[in-house]
Amino acid sequence: MIDLEQRALMAERSTWDFDWTPPGFESIDRPDVFAWSYESPWAGSRGVARATWRDEEIDERLPDVAAFFAQRPGRPYRWYVGPSTTSSALSRLVAARARGVHAPRMMTAELDPVRFSSKAVVDVREVTPGALVRQVHDAAFPEDTVERRELAVKEQDAYLSGGRRGGQLAAFVEDELVGFASWRDSADGCCVELVGGWTKPSHRRRGIYSALSAYRCDRARERGRRYAVVVADPTSSGPVLDRAGFIDHGPLYIYHDVRL
Repeated sequence: MIDLEQRALMAERSTWDFDWTPPGFESIDRPDVFAWSYESPWAGSRGVARATWRDEEIDERLPDVAAFFAQRPGRPYRWYVGPSTTSSALSRLVAARARGVHAPRMMTAELDPVRFSSKAVVDVREVTPGALVRQVHDAAFPEDTVERRELAVKEQDAYLSGGRRGGQLAAFVEDELVGFASWRDSADGCCVELVGGWTKPSHRRRGIYSALSAYRCDRARERGRRYAVVVADPTSSGPVLDRAGFIDHGPLYIYHDVRL
């Protein structure tokens, strides 16, 4: 049995538990800090996942992170502050140097008792490289430029073509694409990470996310996973997960456009 503190850390880790590295991926990967950068229009292509420094270590170690991003100019980067960040001084510093913050909830559950309720008759399909990847992206991100869309489709095709720890699902109702969701097994094999999702506006609150989540959890049980973790929007997926039996461990602060 994993205690609640460890489960919160599992949820935090799901935001950066990469199972592939796109071209140009570079990182600082040390026990005390993990930061990464690669060229992509995705907002999460540059970030600091964790920094486990004590207050008195900040002045010595922060310049390493600042130099890493200064030497790789590109998109603004994110800084994640969750349970692995124990320095209150670091939390205040990052908050003061960011232009915005998002605070989704870290949620986890033991898989065996999890139960989702959905009234919709949903056809859940595994997404494979090719036409369905493009169909999903076009439906979920219609505002993307041609360049951004082609890059995203290329990245997703590459991800689904390799021996990765995750995958993507598409939801159809009467042959209409109405949603998608992704998943990834954790590097240590302990849990399934429920990552990413979208429901067509016309089908929201009709059980699409529940059907996709039930499918992901059922397959995870079959693979021998014991837990599910997710960083959830408290206004949409959060209440659904709560009703299914997930525990809320509190916010994960994601600071945007940090300037050191």
